[in-house]
Amino acid sequence: MASGPRIPFSGVLLIVFGALFLLDQQGVISFGHVFSQWWPVLLVVAGVLSLIERPGNVFLPVIMITIGCALLLSKLGYLRFESIWRLWPLVLIAMGMNILFSSRRGNS
Repeated sequence: MASGPRIPFSGVLLIVFGALFLLDQQGVISFGHVFSQWWPVLLVVAGVLSLIERPGNVFLPVIMITIGCALLLSKLGYLRFESIWRLWPLVLIAMGMNILFSSRRGNS
């Protein structure tokens, strides 16, 4: 399947956010308040895009999606940050699973 040249998503994202922040600084739009509330969505979107582009590499994208969701729920008032810190052992579990699944792929 032939595909055309790929446009780097990160470059497009930087241009869009740069333009939005510039317009905010010039008083044309009010973007700062929206960004301060919803910025964790960027982590979720980046994680999902990474999963789509490289489906074999799931560890970092899943971590990004999980952290993004937790921060967003905290920003929206559905989750207290103190309760998030109690779940830090999940990071150890995820790292261990990543090591196990990575070694399995290498042996196959």
